[in-house]
Amino acid sequence: MSKMEFKSFSPQTETTAKKRLHNGIEIYQNNEGETEFLYNEIFQKEMYFKHGITLPDHGTVMDVGANIGMFTLYVSSKSNCRVYAFEPLPPTFKLLEMNTSSLPRVITVNVGLSNEIKEAEFAYFPTMSTDSVQIRYRENHDQDLRYGLINHYRDHFDDPRMLNRFVDQLMSPKFLNEQIHRCKLTTISEMIHYYDMNAIDLLKIDVEKSEFEVLEGIEPEDWGKIRQIVMEVHGLDGEQISRLENIFRTNGFNVVIDYYEDLNIPNYFNVYALNQMHISAG
Repeated sequence: MSKMEFKSFSPQTETTAKKRLHNGIEIYQNNEGETEFLYNEIFQKEMYFKHGITLPDHGTVMDVGANIGMFTLYVSSKSNCRVYAFEPLPPTFKLLEMNTSSLPRVITVNVGLSNEIKEAEFAYFPTMSTDSVQIRYRENHDQDLRYGLINHYRDHFDDPRMLNRFVDQLMSPKFLNEQIHRCKLTTISEMIHYYDMNAIDLLKIDVEKSEFEVLEGIEPEDWGKIRQIVMEVHGLDGEQISRLENIFRTNGFNVVIDYYEDLNIPNYFNVYALNQMHISAG
């Protein structure tokens, strides 16, 4: 039997009371399970801060793929950094704004990051907003959605069969409630120039299969402004991993690519990259 009622997994509305996280921070959310998952990854496991990645007391952070703002809230709770939080999907961006509106050093931007200024269609999943994806990558995305749902909700079920039945329900069109949104995209370099950023102390990227596009949007002259990069990557084969390593090393970064064992998802990696120039300067 499930330990929670099904309604706990329904998308929340703007009138719903904030959820209080274990550290006392209150947050508007898409759904309970997703919020708990993000909190565990970011606040408890501190998964973005491994292999030499650090958070300065002051500085500039870019949160690319900010979702509802959990990483931005983490950074703001631990430092006095200025955070630029980018989220393309309007429903999720609304929650991001609500969750960060009281933070004077956070700038929220309703665009996605890519390799050029353009528009693109996204598949948005209200019950699984972290797995929303560009339509061009939507094919074969159901497996990722299923893995994500199982990982989000496995602790709420004693019987694996009940968990799988529950996930089957959530994967049905009725509950998945997939929506299409046309979103604006720009590049990291455009944002560096627009906001006149002289240095980026930490660039975090979580963009569901659009990772190479985001990196292609960094002009050669801007790579040196970035001190650290941490990102999630999905569905990469050996050749793509080598390509990713080459991008970082060509642009002067030491890089570690870890398989994310905790989620038990095939080809799911975390990338930690440090700019050698700044390491030497330090």
